[in-house]
Amino acid sequence: MYVGQSGKSINIRHNEHVRYKRTNNRQSAYALHILKNRHEYGPTVDTLQLLKTCSKDKHMKCWAALFMQAFHQHGILNAEQQVSDSNPPYELINVTKILPRNLLPVSRNEAQNAHP
Repeated sequence: MYVGQSGKSINIRHNEHVRYKRTNNRQSAYALHILKNRHEYGPTVDTLQLLKTCSKDKHMKCWAALFMQAFHQHGILNAEQQVSDSNPPYELINVTKILPRNLLPVSRNEAQNAHP
């Protein structure tokens, strides 16, 4: 899994990642992962999904960090994305149960209906 954040549409962001991959640009952790591991990439609908809609401000960074930590804790975060083993907001959420503990979508259908 790769977690990113953008104020752009998913299609535009996907096209940027594809361009980074084609030009061997290491600016994108997603493109770097594809290049390094020789993965194929597909159309937007098969490769990207919106995890959370929020305003383009500090909340976007917080949500990205939260999802990155959740994926990291479950061993499914792409290795090119660096996350520490400790994330106080993630740990607080797990302890207080303020949000559902499982932020990880199990299937594409569940992911589309998930609300963290």
